[in-house]
Amino acid sequence: MIEIQEALQIIRDNQPWAGMGNRAERPVSANRKQDMIEISEALQIIRDNHPPSLVTTMPLLDALGRRLAVDIHAPEPSPRYTNSAMDGFAVRWEDVETVAGDRPITLTIAGESQAGIPFSGTCRSGQAIRISTGAMLPKGADTVVRVEDTQTEESRVTVLQARKKGQDIRRIGEEFAAGELLLPRGTALQAPQLGLLTSVGIIEVAVYYPPHVSLVVTGTELAVPGEPVAPHQIRDSNSIMLTAAVRQAGGEVIARHYTGDDLGDTVTAIKKSMHKAGIVLVTGGVSVGEHDHVKEAALECGFIELFWRVRQKPGKPLFFARRDDCLLFGLPGNPVSGFMCFMYYIQPLLRGLQGREFSWRTTKARFAHSVKNKGSRTNFMRIAVRKEKSGFINAEVLKKQGSHMLGSIAQADGFIIVEPGQVLPEGSWQDVYLFPWRM
Repeated sequence: MIEIQEALQIIRDNQPWAGMGNRAERPVSANRKQDMIEISEALQIIRDNHPPSLVTTMPLLDALGRRLAVDIHAPEPSPRYTNSAMDGFAVRWEDVETVAGDRPITLTIAGESQAGIPFSGTCRSGQAIRISTGAMLPKGADTVVRVEDTQTEESRVTVLQARKKGQDIRRIGEEFAAGELLLPRGTALQAPQLGLLTSVGIIEVAVYYPPHVSLVVTGTELAVPGEPVAPHQIRDSNSIMLTAAVRQAGGEVIARHYTGDDLGDTVTAIKKSMHKAGIVLVTGGVSVGEHDHVKEAALECGFIELFWRVRQKPGKPLFFARRDDCLLFGLPGNPVSGFMCFMYYIQPLLRGLQGREFSWRTTKARFAHSVKNKGSRTNFMRIAVRKEKSGFINAEVLKKQGSHMLGSIAQADGFIIVEPGQVLPEGSWQDVYLFPWRM
């Protein structure tokens, strides 16, 4: 005989999806009760379901602010040819190397090399070629003497000072050679990068599309921003806050829909959203109440549940599902909970969809007071940081950590992750996760 626990485990191991690999690949029934998972498992499931990035080719100016989808290698060297760094005279070093304070050398001016009009001949012994900044160095010349180190009289120039062979010359390829990596994939294209690409003849580039996100805000009690609020309502802050957060992460909110706590309306809102975006963010309606319909609505729309409920505070009822290449996140309606879920799970995903690493901005900070997690769930504690003149970064946990208190994120610089029962000693250095707009 075996124990009932062992019998149950054998039955679980032999369900139809047993052996299908990681949890992200297993279809989860809407009726199957699922235990809370750890934040590490939730992250891994999201990574395993990372959808493909969208790439397009466009002219440089249209690509301003986008991120490169490929490595760019230099098609030619820079400088493209050896040229002068100063206005002066191109000479042969052997003609001027003996120049000292009282032993100037006089040379014949044999021609001129201008920027865009190079000297067509060869600089021969006893000759100097007048040269402009950026002009091609003539054949035979190997040194440029600055104009202020010379005296000219008609067709002759007297060299008063020559410091070293090869002075004031920009040599071909000294900045970078042809084939050298110019800009790596994921680089944000700003004005300097566009200038660099133009300088080597590149006029269009392959870039990532900003991830397209649709937002569905649920809740019969919500008043839309800008509209009058009744005594029994609360103002919706999630739509504005999450739209801004998506933009700051490089994404684009292409649609926003509002729906009450009604299954049919929620299904309609999700259907409208999922065909236009790669990511659907739904706020509210993911807990266990009679009026929480997001999970059921997502399944009715063809999504497969990948996880629901994470052992964390705030944000326990986080829901994640997939339909083909469209991802759906059911965020808690509580603004603080939804925002923290976005920062830890969705913000790095948006980075990854733009060719960047699935990661966060982190730093080390010293804690002025000891910190302890007395609860049974991993805690995302909001913190404030302060940089001292000495260079040290000090951090302290904000006193008001309530998940209903928007000030706990509005006044925060980031957060720390504290496991159940973990104690961070006073004066200890810890990893802190910075919000994108801080420090």
